[in-house]
Amino acid sequence: MTHTHTTDRRPRHDHRVVAARLRLGAARPDGRPVGERDREVHFLALPDGTPTQLQLTTLCGQHLNREAVELIDTITGMPCALCLAHIPGPPAQRA
Repeated sequence: MTHTHTTDRRPRHDHRVVAARLRLGAARPDGRPVGERDREVHFLALPDGTPTQLQLTTLCGQHLNREAVELIDTITGMPCALCLAHIPGPPAQRA
């Protein structure tokens, strides 16, 4: 799976960040079924108030088919380091 680094993937203020991972047994792009080692937790920025799209792009730039992904409430597994690097911190406090 390739990652792209050419665009700013940080979430906008009108997006929510959710965790997702590939479903166990789903087909990978190379045709092999997803195993436990493929289930890295990625993060997505989804627009507030809109249905989840069929093609999802993670914060690290990976493209995932919505049918092969499970959205999760807690991080259970190894998080993607590139996705973590793109999650914004809390808003800056004004002095």
